[in-house]
Amino acid sequence: MSDLDKFEIFACVAQSNSLTQAAVKLKTTKASLSKHIRNLEQNFKIDLFTRSGQRLHLTPQGQLLLEQCNRLQKELDETRSICKQFQDEPEGVLHITIFEYFANKILFPRMHEFLEMYPKLQMIIDVNERIPDFEKEKIDLAVGFSLPPPNEMIIQKSMSRTRYVLCASPQYFAKYAIPQTLQDLLKHRYICHESKVNYQVIKLKPEYKITIKPYIILNRVTSMIECAKVGIGLIQLPIYMVQHLLDNGDLIEVLQEYQAIDTNVYYYYPKFRYTQPKVRKFIDYFL
Repeated sequence: MSDLDKFEIFACVAQSNSLTQAAVKLKTTKASLSKHIRNLEQNFKIDLFTRSGQRLHLTPQGQLLLEQCNRLQKELDETRSICKQFQDEPEGVLHITIFEYFANKILFPRMHEFLEMYPKLQMIIDVNERIPDFEKEKIDLAVGFSLPPPNEMIIQKSMSRTRYVLCASPQYFAKYAIPQTLQDLLKHRYICHESKVNYQVIKLKPEYKITIKPYIILNRVTSMIECAKVGIGLIQLPIYMVQHLLDNGDLIEVLQEYQAIDTNVYYYYPKFRYTQPKVRKFIDYFL
């Protein structure tokens, strides 16, 4: 029996003022409770109760112990309530940051069903292309990025894998020759997303490396794609973002043999918070 259990039993006896009544509440025997109280008094080397017939009365030391047990009981009840919430219906505000592609593909088509399942939940959705400051912005979850976590306090988990595609439009390649080697890229105009400037500008297989100065830096993938379509320069993006443009000939892939493959796409959430029901339900349903 843990110390916590011992104190809970003592508190029940003290509040009942009777071993008989406490035994009924705790579904045990009067003899068992009497032995438990004697052991507690021997351990503390004090008297916790005085006896008057069938009634028990707390000594001053017993009264002090009961007050502390009541405080512990309140904390224990709150702790049990928090644990129970893991299985309860999620409620409150779920604040997420999500990359636009994944918002359109996996979130918006099923969000109505999700909120119908959990009517006590309210969602704040920040469609963005940067990993947020979780603490400052009070973000619960970030979805759809391939960058390192901002700090060691953030958990990063894979939600899918992809490969990268380096491509440009036919009119661009009509003006600038199709590159045949990585070194040929130094002669080309590369369009970069701002999130990649401080990391690896072009994602390649581990055995390859090249440093390229971006021609244009943009903060939106859709803007990168539009620039590429009108012949401004080369872009590199996950294949799921440009597959339809490759299929219809708006963009042409080059140097496929060098491009990164099996690259993770991640979701992120704060490390030292217990996983709240609203976050867990979102992950289970969408990711």
